Amino acid sequence: MIHHFPYKEFDPIEIPEKNISGFYTLSDNQKFVDESELIKNALENPIGSSRLCKMVKPDMKIVVVVDDNSRNTRTDLMLPMVLAEVEKAGVKRENLTVFIALGTHRKMTENEIAEKYTAAIADNYRFVNPDWKNSLEYGLAGYSSSNFPIKIHKEILNSDFVIGVGQTIPHMIAGFGGGCKIINPGCADGETIGYMHWLCSEAEDGKLFAVRDNPVRQVIDEVGIKAGLKFIINEVPGGSGKIGGVFAGNPIEAHRQACEFAKKTCQVKLKEKTDIVIADSYPADMDFWQALKGLNAAYGAVKDGGTVILVSTCPEGTSSQHSTLTDIGYIAVEKIKLMLEAGKLDKAVAANLFLGRKLIDKADTILVTKGISKGDTLSMGFGWAENPESALKEAMKKHGEDAKINILYKASKMVCVL
Repeated sequence: MIHHFPYKEFDPIEIPEKNISGFYTLSDNQKFVDESELIKNALENPIGSSRLCKMVKPDMKIVVVVDDNSRNTRTDLMLPMVLAEVEKAGVKRENLTVFIALGTHRKMTENEIAEKYTAAIADNYRFVNPDWKNSLEYGLAGYSSSNFPIKIHKEILNSDFVIGVGQTIPHMIAGFGGGCKIINPGCADGETIGYMHWLCSEAEDGKLFAVRDNPVRQVIDEVGIKAGLKFIINEVPGGSGKIGGVFAGNPIEAHRQACEFAKKTCQVKLKEKTDIVIADSYPADMDFWQALKGLNAAYGAVKDGGTVILVSTCPEGTSSQHSTLTDIGYIAVEKIKLMLEAGKLDKAVAANLFLGRKLIDKADTILVTKGISKGDTLSMGFGWAENPESALKEAMKKHGEDAKINILYKASKMVCVL
């Protein structure tokens, strides 16, 4: 079998048919759906709330929060329709702000903003492209039930009505993306984000990824509501890359339904776990901070002690904001905890290292990427190969000529189950 990757940077790879246990990708059962009609129907029939145009008032200061270019959310379709719905209520454009929920990601460029949200929206609406490292931009929104301070960007706190536009897909910490996650971590300061992320260390194995009501999501929801999130619209992607479903309304109730839909559309049923898994992280491939999502999915398809080959472009390297990934790498869990207790590690980074290390402890990983050097790859704790063919040869050498292989195409959104 000749396997093609979703990247022009990597040549196809030949995999012996006798070794292939299964080829998996998300189902393509939504390709004939009218995406604009899905969005329109969701806005006209919100879940657990009134219609948006009836909730906002002309004199309100409205903030529409959108995710950034690390997500492939169809904001280009949803955002114009949300803004039109708000303006239908008589809200003037000078009272409307589009806030980019960067979390701890880098700022977006002007070209990226125009491309993701459309040039027409970029040219005609006020945008806030925040700097998460500037503590003066954030204010106290209260305290969580876990008793840590909740600091949210003042643009959100000073508004009258907050709307979240995002995407609901499986997430290795939050259970699922979307919902109140657009606020925390999207609009929170570094400390608040860190507190929330590190809660993953307290969860039982198997109780985070693709589990909606996990301990982390509980705090995400709490913070989102405390910060003033009143309405969401989330799309769930179908296998074709188009929108599979759209859910709008109350930030909790609408998100629950989006998660149920996403759990079905993003699930792939494996025949078996295998010695080797070949996966790519598309479209979570801006850097390794994002590509870890593809690795997480792949580990659901590999035997303990097996080998995962992860192919990803990572044009921005490991992370433009978190050099710790290569400075110390995915060290042992106990060392991560000791560094955290000593104040030598940010909690959000510690969570990434913690989850990555738990994956490494289950199986080997060979990383194939053009964006990260061999030295940095090895420093993180992964194996390195120049290309997918070399990686497969190395894995076959370890597991033998009869090794079984699962292939995951565009794995970052997958939930693998037997």
